[in-house]
Amino acid sequence: MKKGIAAVALLLSSPALAQQNPIDLALAQCLNDATSTVAMVSCYDRASQAWDREMNIHYNQLINSLSGEPATALRRTQRQWLAYRDSWQAASRAFFTRTQGSMAQIAVAGQGVDLVRNQALMLQSLNKGSCASNGDC
Repeated sequence: MKKGIAAVALLLSSPALAQQNPIDLALAQCLNDATSTVAMVSCYDRASQAWDREMNIHYNQLINSLSGEPATALRRTQRQWLAYRDSWQAASRAFFTRTQGSMAQIAVAGQGVDLVRNQALMLQSLNKGSCASNGDC
């Protein structure tokens, strides 16, 4: 838990904080207030759900703007990503449970947020038609 709290402290002191997504800001505040493993996992779960909603918004915007092969390719790719996400989390859970004990729940939950956030931002970048700068991806 101390590692998680230290990571939050670094995050909150970062000059990049002002540029962060509101979901990540809410996560940082939640983790800062969390006093137990269960509370920290709950923070990550809420952030993961929020990023999942964001991902679905970008996916739906994109899929509704496409037809034919590009739409088919996007659907196929998103389904493959969902399978990858689930597979990664299963492997991660197995690894962290063996190596980190009670901290495993926090590590797996944090990775879950990262996976969904990254996919949401990639879909957003496709909607923008660019991935040329950090703000686009």
